[in-house]
Amino acid sequence: MEDDPLLTYLNALARDECYRVEAVLKVAPHETTEVVSFVGANEAALGPFVRKRISGDAPLGSAYRLLWGAWRAGRRFRHLPRIYDVHEGDGELIVVMEYVAGRTLRDEVYARDGSLALAAELFPSLCDGVIELHEEVGAPLIHRDLKPSNVVVNGPVLTIIDFGIARAFRAGAPHDTTHFGTRSYAPPEQFGYGQTDVRSDVYALGMILYYLLTERDPDPSVAAGGFAAPDVPPCLRGVLQRACAFDPAARFSSVRELKAAFLASVAASAAPGPTMTVAASVAPGPTMAGSGGA
Repeated sequence: MEDDPLLTYLNALARDECYRVEAVLKVAPHETTEVVSFVGANEAALGPFVRKRISGDAPLGSAYRLLWGAWRAGRRFRHLPRIYDVHEGDGELIVVMEYVAGRTLRDEVYARDGSLALAAELFPSLCDGVIELHEEVGAPLIHRDLKPSNVVVNGPVLTIIDFGIARAFRAGAPHDTTHFGTRSYAPPEQFGYGQTDVRSDVYALGMILYYLLTERDPDPSVAAGGFAAPDVPPCLRGVLQRACAFDPAARFSSVRELKAAFLASVAASAAPGPTMTVAASVAPGPTMAGSGGA
């Protein structure tokens, strides 16, 4: 990309000085997230955009480069924000991306209450967004921090955000070099038990499904008890048990498989006659670390 005329032009602008900070969304030890506008010489402003400033000393942010490269190569995503610019300046990785309007999935569930109907409405689209990460960026991109506050809902449109700790799957790596995540939703291997792969995001999606059904953050006792809470429909307990198995080899091998099991279980529960737990009746297939990618 060194010979890219657009990059040459942007570098010549001293572009970081052209942004006006409208609001600060988050300040963390290694990352600051802001809402910004791009202001021209005539004071005309474009925006809003989201700008992330990530410390160059932190092992974070590599996923934004991959997503930016995919956008620039012509890829278009339905459930991922557009990345407009990624560059380095003053010891920071600076990312400028689309500002996604709406409310978080956490706020959406709070406003509407958890239920099977809400899960049936939102969970398939959430799976589709993670499938985009796993299958359409190049090497499978593992989000590693899927949780209700990292999903934005705006009517029928659902967008996954915050790729700071996301990483590309590396075939043959024994474990991740950094261990981050949100305990309620991140799988055991994310904290030193092995390398994360697509099945790690499957685990997080299973926990988000539990949240969509119950409006409660999961804890270890939930999975240990087989998701047998009264507000978890019996038709989905097998799906949750398999998605959130401690051993990655016992989980669904891909998000596509999880989505198919969810839809089949919901359809079976709505059909006349005895219901069946579809996921529990399907033997695990061969595992595919990183969805077969390298």
